[in-house]
Amino acid sequence: MQSVLNETTINEYYEWAWMTANATNLGETIGPIYEKAINHCLDGNELEARQDLLYEKVVLPLQELYCAYKDDWDIQENPIQDPTAQETQQPKQVSFRLTGRPQFSIAIFCALPLEATAVNDIFDDVWNEERENSWRSAGDENTYTFGRIVCYNVVLVHMGDMGKNAASQATAGIKASYPEIKLALIVGICGGVPTYSTADKDEMILGDIVISDGIVRYDFGKQFPDTYMSRAAPEVVALPNHRVRGILAKLKGERVKERMERRISQHVQALQDELGTRGSVYVGTDRDELFHPSYPHKHQDPDVCAVCNIKGSERVCEKARTMSCDELGCEKSSLTPRKRLYEASMGGCTPKPKIHFGHVGSGDTVMKSGQHRDKTASPWKLVAFEMEASGVWDMLPCLVIKGVCDYSDSHKNKSWQEYAATTAAACVRAVLEEYVIAQ
Repeated sequence: MQSVLNETTINEYYEWAWMTANATNLGETIGPIYEKAINHCLDGNELEARQDLLYEKVVLPLQELYCAYKDDWDIQENPIQDPTAQETQQPKQVSFRLTGRPQFSIAIFCALPLEATAVNDIFDDVWNEERENSWRSAGDENTYTFGRIVCYNVVLVHMGDMGKNAASQATAGIKASYPEIKLALIVGICGGVPTYSTADKDEMILGDIVISDGIVRYDFGKQFPDTYMSRAAPEVVALPNHRVRGILAKLKGERVKERMERRISQHVQALQDELGTRGSVYVGTDRDELFHPSYPHKHQDPDVCAVCNIKGSERVCEKARTMSCDELGCEKSSLTPRKRLYEASMGGCTPKPKIHFGHVGSGDTVMKSGQHRDKTASPWKLVAFEMEASGVWDMLPCLVIKGVCDYSDSHKNKSWQEYAATTAAACVRAVLEEYVIAQ
């Protein structure tokens, strides 16, 4: 709260607000709304159902109301009170104006345009970008989008490239311009590690979301003549700070996690209803293909390509690297069956995105090998690989929230990128709805 208000001013403001309310027909409109809220509270027979209804029908609307009137805190002119006026006093005229730039508490980093587009779609308000130059510090070369998501003033950072160096440069710029940032979210797409858990309830499929509880710089190590060894030292694993650990402690709770997953599905559906087929459509259970880690992505017919079929060799021709599994003839018999996909297919429905918490591998190397994926992920039980977190993590309180668009193997393609970016953006909104960050 920027303006300094004494007790008299505050009392006068609330007196004016009360009289304004009484001068309108709010009594006729508030009553039905209140009654509707009470009825929502009484719906449902089970405690959990009532709690969910309370959260969705009462808590979230109140949160939105709070956001709607948040700008009224910056009052520059006090209400003028007529000391001779009594109960017949008319509503007072109060002047409001925005002083300086808003206080931004959340920064969102996106490396790819499709990631930023998905995040932009979940903004409640997008502000006039002509103000951008007046809000930035000298030397800050970042490109931003400003707006509001739920209760938070958010600045979206459009990174110029992928990787930790680009992320580090973007972080330095935003810290100079917006030192009040309390949480950085690295949002977009990632390569998943489907073998991180053998439990059916933790089974990972494309479109699921990964939230980091630590990052591992997996490309930090030593290169020997015969092999590369990641350095298994404490500095490789970066854990979140105290504030972020508190956020994670709540988000990992079973009830909260389930509620967030329901909200993610609702937000994805809302985006589908609003935007149609643009990016938010589920690709299909039959297109979610997880091959055995040792099964290569290359020409399977020796008559088509001799390079890909040299006996005893793992060589792959350059043309094969850019071709799809269908074009190469990758055998469906080498696919790993998944229970969640089977159940969704039999039920004729779309699988609901799930959240996976765990360590995320961050480095400048794109992981495109099932065997190297599992070998690298195993020591730290990684759930995913991405490329930007290590450039932000040490400079801002940070969470990685990314949608799984491939399985970090040689069969990866871009078919799932837009849908995964959409589920990640929906998860960002669910996180900000769930946890109130100290302003």
